[in-house]
Amino acid sequence: MVDEVTVRDVMTREFVGVSESDSVGEVIDVLLSDGASGVVVLRGREPVGMVTERDLLASLTSPSGIESSIADTMSVGCPTLSPERGLADAAATLSSEEVSHLLVVDGEDPVGVLTTQDVVAASASALSSVDRGRDREFERENRTGRTPEEETYSTQSVCEACGSLMPGLQTVNGESVCADCRGA
Repeated sequence: MVDEVTVRDVMTREFVGVSESDSVGEVIDVLLSDGASGVVVLRGREPVGMVTERDLLASLTSPSGIESSIADTMSVGCPTLSPERGLADAAATLSSEEVSHLLVVDGEDPVGVLTTQDVVAASASALSSVDRGRDREFERENRTGRTPEEETYSTQSVCEACGSLMPGLQTVNGESVCADCRGA
């Protein structure tokens, strides 16, 4: 199930970009106001580095601390990957590069960021839906005396957020969800 999920399905599309000349203090303010865990450092439109919360904490111990520039703090270069790569492949890249953030690029253009948190959340969701599906299959077989293959199909579908069998699902953020989950 996890192998079917792509980076595009789970990446954060809206990422925070800062300039090399921004100070550590300014970037901390941006991270706090946006609720982000890292930023992409841009030179014009070109990504030249990345700064995570951990990088910022480390920079606070330097003599110039909060006044130092992001250029002095950033990890030079951004490990990148394509939005079409599989989630398992992306997890392997995060591990092999020993980073917590990857820049997602389509051609030359940055289109999002993938974090270890994104991968863990998507993996947990996929595994949880597999478990819910097995539980429902077992309950249905015990309730009806028929195997799932013997059941007839209906126009209802499974909500990817809560796992309920519902008619009229709509696609929201790449998931088919029921009315209850759309409102949440």
